[in-house]
Amino acid sequence: MKKTITALFLSLIFSTSILHADQAQFVRNMAHANPVPNYMSIIKMNADKLGLNDEQKNKVMVWKKKNGPKMAAMVKSVIEGEKELKIASMDGVPQTEISAMSDKLLDTRKKIISGKTTCRDYMMDVLSDAQWKQLTDIIKAG
Repeated sequence: MKKTITALFLSLIFSTSILHADQAQFVRNMAHANPVPNYMSIIKMNADKLGLNDEQKNKVMVWKKKNGPKMAAMVKSVIEGEKELKIASMDGVPQTEISAMSDKLLDTRKKIISGKTTCRDYMMDVLSDAQWKQLTDIIKAG
């Protein structure tokens, strides 16, 4: 019981710390987890350049607050899963288990891509057509 409580406590501390981790590292991890642009970070970093009004800024903030922790947890899961897969491979874990671990990683990556695509669709509604074009130009220049 004590080990379980300790493990839960450490998990809570670690998951809380990743939410407050350096934004640049999060963006690198996000890019590693999948190739879909991280619209939220780019919009937040370029809010003035994009000319977001207060209503748009509020919508971006609310979306990020609601969805950011879920996305961060999935990215963390991919990073940790890759480490576990690497260790399992070196430890001689049977291919069936390696395959199951890989399938889990791929499923999480698909969920990340789906979430980021849902975010894209929402941000396309939040931003004007001109702001969206400007955002995609920033991403392409990247």
